[in-house]
Amino acid sequence: PSDRAARRRALEVRLRAAHEKVSGTVERPLAHGRCSIFGLLVLALIRCLAVLQGDIPGYSVYAMHFLTTASDIICVLCTVPLFGFGPRGSCVQKGCLGPMLTLVFAMSLVDLSALGAYFLVATPRPLAPGSRSIIDVMEAMVGVWEWALMSSAALQLALCVSSWRIYRALRMAGLYAPDKPADVAKDKTQEISVLEIMCEAEDIEYLEQFEINCGAKGDADPLLEAETVPEVPPTPNSGN
Repeated sequence: PSDRAARRRALEVRLRAAHEKVSGTVERPLAHGRCSIFGLLVLALIRCLAVLQGDIPGYSVYAMHFLTTASDIICVLCTVPLFGFGPRGSCVQKGCLGPMLTLVFAMSLVDLSALGAYFLVATPRPLAPGSRSIIDVMEAMVGVWEWALMSSAALQLALCVSSWRIYRALRMAGLYAPDKPADVAKDKTQEISVLEIMCEAEDIEYLEQFEINCGAKGDADPLLEAETVPEVPPTPNSGN
């Protein structure tokens, strides 16, 4: 019991020191992520006001705006626990940071795909008779829904980057998903792979080990090896 209490106290000391160390690292990504969430909420309000005023996107681009609006709502709901309560919140303590990062990355891809599809199919709206001012031309080319679509893609990308920076800092400090129970609150020497956005850490380690094994096998037995021509034994001379 005394050893267990001593190990527990040592772990608490390491955790406290690790949280103090990582708090300065995640301070700026937390601020950027909160600003991104606030911007997505403002975009939702702008869309609601546009609908109330009767400004509804056309049928050809309606699905794109619906996708980007839905992805904004999902990103806000999923990231509020992290950016609202910080690295000590339930999102990190319950191991939900990794799935949240993957979901935000997927929603960012959906938003960027919707933006790319819009540029392919959208056409400028016709001008009103007699309207030739620069503002009228700009409104005909890019309206409130178009600005909302581009802003949504930028804000979601910023939110994804902020989430990744927090995830990387916590993983490096041993405060999230340590490789072994003994590595809790211990600095990680190996760099965190960006593939962890889409894959588990165990899968990445398996891929790295597989690459090492393939490299070692290739060095020992290269595929492109020079062929050796076997020597032909001399034939006996029939004249002797």
